[in-house]
Amino acid sequence: MYRCQICHYTVPDERFGMLSDDWVCPRCGVSRDEFIHESEAPGEDAARPEIILIPMIRALTVGLWKVLGNGSQAVTRDIGRELARNVETDPEDPLGSVARFFLDNGLAGSVEARENVLEVKNCMFYGLCSGLEDDGVLISTCPYTNTAAVVLEEVNGSRYKIKKLPGEYGHVIELSAVSKK
Repeated sequence: MYRCQICHYTVPDERFGMLSDDWVCPRCGVSRDEFIHESEAPGEDAARPEIILIPMIRALTVGLWKVLGNGSQAVTRDIGRELARNVETDPEDPLGSVARFFLDNGLAGSVEARENVLEVKNCMFYGLCSGLEDDGVLISTCPYTNTAAVVLEEVNGSRYKIKKLPGEYGHVIELSAVSKK
Protein backbone atom coordinates (compact mmCIF):
# COMPACT_ATOMS: atom_id res chain seq x y z
CA MET A 1 0.00 0.00 0.00
CA TYR A 2 1.29 3.48 -0.89
CA ARG A 3 0.31 6.37 1.39
CA CYS A 4 0.29 10.11 0.72
CA GLN A 5 2.55 11.86 3.22
CA ILE A 6 0.29 14.93 3.19
CA CYS A 7 -3.28 13.64 3.55
CA HIS A 8 -2.72 9.87 4.07
CA TYR A 9 -4.76 8.86 1.00
CA THR A 10 -3.82 5.27 0.12
CA VAL A 11 -3.36 3.47 -3.19
CA PRO A 12 -2.95 -0.33 -3.44
CA ASP A 13 0.44 -1.56 -4.70
CA GLU A 14 -0.87 -2.98 -7.96
CA ARG A 15 -2.76 0.22 -8.84
CA PHE A 16 0.09 2.58 -7.88
CA GLY A 17 2.39 1.05 -10.51
CA MET A 18 -0.15 1.83 -13.24
CA LEU A 19 -0.49 5.54 -12.41
CA SER A 20 0.92 8.00 -14.96
CA ASP A 21 3.81 10.33 -14.07
CA ASP A 22 1.49 13.36 -14.06
CA TRP A 23 -1.07 11.74 -11.72
CA VAL A 24 -1.87 13.69 -8.55
CA CYS A 25 -3.50 12.68 -5.28
CA PRO A 26 -7.27 13.07 -5.71
CA ARG A 27 -7.60 14.34 -2.15
CA CYS A 28 -4.82 16.94 -1.78
CA GLY A 29 -3.21 17.33 -5.22
CA VAL A 30 0.39 16.32 -4.55
CA SER A 31 2.38 14.30 -7.08
CA ARG A 32 3.21 10.59 -6.89
CA ASP A 33 6.57 11.56 -5.40
CA GLU A 34 4.85 12.42 -2.10
CA PHE A 35 3.61 8.82 -1.71
CA ILE A 36 5.65 6.30 0.24
CA HIS A 37 5.26 2.57 0.48
CA GLU A 38 4.20 1.53 3.97
CA SER A 39 7.14 -0.88 4.14
CA GLU A 40 9.65 1.95 3.48
CA ALA A 41 9.03 3.64 6.81
CA PRO A 42 8.79 1.02 9.57
CA GLY A 43 8.24 2.73 12.88
CA GLU A 44 8.53 6.17 11.28
CA ASP A 45 5.09 7.27 12.49
CA ALA A 46 6.17 7.08 16.12
CA ALA A 47 9.01 9.54 15.44
CA ARG A 48 6.81 12.10 13.68
CA PRO A 49 5.22 14.45 16.23
CA GLU A 50 2.39 15.48 13.90
CA ILE A 51 1.13 11.88 13.89
CA ILE A 52 0.34 12.31 17.58
CA LEU A 53 -0.60 16.00 17.46
CA ILE A 54 -3.16 15.66 14.67
CA PRO A 55 -5.50 13.25 16.55
CA MET A 56 -5.13 15.42 19.65
CA ILE A 57 -6.04 18.59 17.71
CA ARG A 58 -8.95 16.78 16.07
CA ALA A 59 -10.29 15.54 19.40
CA LEU A 60 -10.02 19.00 20.96
CA THR A 61 -11.68 20.68 17.97
CA VAL A 62 -14.55 18.19 17.79
CA GLY A 63 -15.00 18.44 21.57
CA LEU A 64 -15.11 22.22 21.45
CA TRP A 65 -17.54 22.13 18.56
CA LYS A 66 -19.87 19.73 20.38
CA VAL A 67 -19.82 21.78 23.57
CA LEU A 68 -19.69 25.31 22.18
CA GLY A 69 -21.04 24.98 18.62
CA ASN A 70 -20.23 28.18 16.75
CA GLY A 71 -18.78 29.51 20.02
CA SER A 72 -15.73 27.33 19.39
CA GLN A 73 -14.72 29.89 16.76
CA ALA A 74 -13.67 32.22 19.57
CA VAL A 75 -11.23 29.58 20.79
CA THR A 76 -9.82 28.93 17.32
CA ARG A 77 -9.51 32.68 16.77
CA ASP A 78 -7.36 32.77 19.91
CA ILE A 79 -5.18 30.04 18.38
CA GLY A 80 -4.81 32.27 15.30
CA ARG A 81 -3.94 35.20 17.56
CA GLU A 82 -1.14 33.16 19.20
CA LEU A 83 0.25 32.12 15.82
CA ALA A 84 -0.02 35.70 14.50
CA ARG A 85 2.38 36.84 17.23
CA ASN A 86 5.09 34.95 15.34
CA VAL A 87 4.34 36.47 11.92
CA GLU A 88 6.63 39.28 10.79
CA THR A 89 3.85 41.32 9.24
CA ASP A 90 4.47 43.50 6.21
CA PRO A 91 1.71 46.17 6.42
CA GLU A 92 1.74 46.42 2.61
CA ASP A 93 1.18 42.68 2.19
CA PRO A 94 -0.30 41.18 5.38
CA LEU A 95 -1.63 38.01 3.75
CA GLY A 96 1.71 37.48 2.00
CA SER A 97 3.31 37.66 5.45
CA VAL A 98 1.02 34.88 6.67
CA ALA A 99 1.77 32.78 3.58
CA ARG A 100 5.52 33.15 4.10
CA PHE A 101 5.18 32.24 7.80
CA PHE A 102 3.43 28.93 7.02
CA LEU A 103 5.79 28.11 4.14
CA ASP A 104 8.92 28.99 6.12
CA ASN A 105 7.76 26.72 8.94
CA GLY A 106 7.05 23.79 6.61
CA LEU A 107 3.33 23.64 7.34
CA ALA A 108 2.22 23.69 3.69
CA GLY A 109 3.61 22.93 0.27
CA SER A 110 2.02 26.03 -1.24
CA VAL A 111 0.27 29.07 0.19
CA GLU A 112 -0.86 31.74 -2.23
CA ALA A 113 -2.13 35.11 -1.05
CA ARG A 114 -3.99 37.58 -3.25
CA GLU A 115 -6.11 40.50 -2.09
CA ASN A 116 -8.35 38.97 0.60
CA VAL A 117 -7.99 35.36 -0.55
CA LEU A 118 -5.65 32.74 0.90
CA GLU A 119 -5.18 29.46 -0.97
CA VAL A 120 -3.46 26.71 1.02
CA LYS A 121 -2.34 23.57 -0.81
CA ASN A 122 -0.56 20.50 0.49
CA CYS A 123 -1.32 21.59 4.03
CA MET A 124 0.09 19.46 6.81
CA PHE A 125 -3.39 19.52 8.38
CA TYR A 126 -5.36 18.73 5.19
CA GLY A 127 -6.52 15.30 6.33
CA LEU A 128 -7.49 16.70 9.72
CA CYS A 129 -9.53 19.59 8.26
CA SER A 130 -11.22 17.34 5.70
CA GLY A 131 -12.23 14.94 8.44
CA LEU A 132 -13.54 17.79 10.57
CA GLU A 133 -15.58 19.13 7.65
CA ASP A 134 -17.00 15.63 7.11
CA ASP A 135 -18.10 15.73 10.77
CA GLY A 136 -19.85 19.09 10.21
CA VAL A 137 -17.19 21.32 11.83
CA LEU A 138 -16.85 24.57 9.87
CA ILE A 139 -13.63 25.59 8.11
CA SER A 140 -13.43 28.62 10.40
CA THR A 141 -11.54 26.39 12.83
CA CYS A 142 -8.52 26.28 10.46
CA PRO A 143 -5.30 27.72 11.95
CA TYR A 144 -4.29 29.25 8.59
CA THR A 145 -7.51 31.18 8.17
CA ASN A 146 -7.67 32.36 11.77
CA THR A 147 -4.05 33.53 11.69
CA ALA A 148 -4.73 35.38 8.43
CA ALA A 149 -7.87 37.00 9.88
CA VAL A 150 -6.03 38.16 13.01
CA VAL A 151 -3.12 39.60 11.00
CA LEU A 152 -5.56 41.48 8.73
CA GLU A 153 -7.46 42.75 11.78
CA GLU A 154 -4.24 44.08 13.31
CA VAL A 155 -3.16 45.83 10.09
CA ASN A 156 -6.55 47.18 8.96
CA GLY A 157 -8.43 47.55 12.25
CA SER A 158 -11.45 45.60 10.98
CA ARG A 159 -12.95 42.28 12.04
CA TYR A 160 -12.86 39.66 9.28
CA LYS A 161 -15.36 36.97 8.34
CA ILE A 162 -14.00 33.68 6.95
CA LYS A 163 -15.69 32.06 3.94
CA LYS A 164 -14.59 28.88 2.17
CA LEU A 165 -14.49 29.09 -1.63
CA PRO A 166 -14.47 26.16 -4.04
CA GLY A 167 -10.97 24.93 -4.84
CA GLU A 168 -9.49 21.94 -6.60
CA TYR A 169 -7.14 20.93 -3.77
CA GLY A 170 -6.64 22.23 -0.28
CA HIS A 171 -8.49 25.25 1.07
CA VAL A 172 -9.36 28.50 -0.65
CA ILE A 173 -10.48 31.05 1.90
CA GLU A 174 -11.90 34.52 1.40
CA LEU A 175 -11.57 36.99 4.25
CA SER A 176 -13.97 39.91 4.16
CA ALA A 177 -14.09 42.87 6.53
CA VAL A 178 -17.37 43.01 8.42
CA SER A 179 -16.86 45.74 11.00
CA LYS A 180 -14.29 47.91 12.74
CA LYS A 181 -12.84 46.39 15.92
